[in-house]
Amino acid sequence: MRVAIVEDEERFREAVLVPGLCDFGFDVVGAGSAGELYKIMLSRQFDIIVLDIGLPDDSGLNIVRHLRQLDAKIGLVMLTSSVERQDCIQALSDGADMYLPKPMDVDVLAVTLRSLARRLSAASGAPPAAPSEWHLDTTGWCLVAPNGAIFALTSTERSIVNALIGADGSPVTREALIEALGEDPFSFDHHRLDMLVYRLRRKLGDANCGQNPLLTSRGTGYLFVKRP
Repeated sequence: MRVAIVEDEERFREAVLVPGLCDFGFDVVGAGSAGELYKIMLSRQFDIIVLDIGLPDDSGLNIVRHLRQLDAKIGLVMLTSSVERQDCIQALSDGADMYLPKPMDVDVLAVTLRSLARRLSAASGAPPAAPSEWHLDTTGWCLVAPNGAIFALTSTERSIVNALIGADGSPVTREALIEALGEDPFSFDHHRLDMLVYRLRRKLGDANCGQNPLLTSRGTGYLFVKRP
């Protein structure tokens, strides 16, 4: 998914947002102003544009209005540190799809962008998914629970989940999971793998779908149960 981040705080943009979203599988380009964005758009197209409401050369509200006139289907997400209710109302009225407060966690932004992309795809005529089991979305970067809850995956988590789901309910050895991470099973710290799985289990536990799908197979490794 092609995403542009328009944010004049260079450190926040280049050290947090751009690399963070890249780690979640997005194709991300950063811009520090409206003029820089428009210049980039001469040679590149984007699925979603995330922009700050306060930019040095133009208001984010003006940019949203302009972009919405250019493309009715593009996803527009407004970021702001403003707590003014009227700013939110104005942004949504001008064409923004979502309005998010700053600062925010990158994983929250990643899930928001995936959710917006699915909504835009459904609006264009693509059939909506009706999950009855845990599965990866079409991008492979989000895990979807049976109740529709969405979990954005980092590149490491994605490798682990792909290996487990690919086993179709059978246990996967720690060695196989380490190899799926592109590491050497003999030199990689197995406790580090256990910690990665532990954190992933905690994340998936927020789905409230009963039993956690990521289970320990004693003496072997781990397995993934798709159906609750």
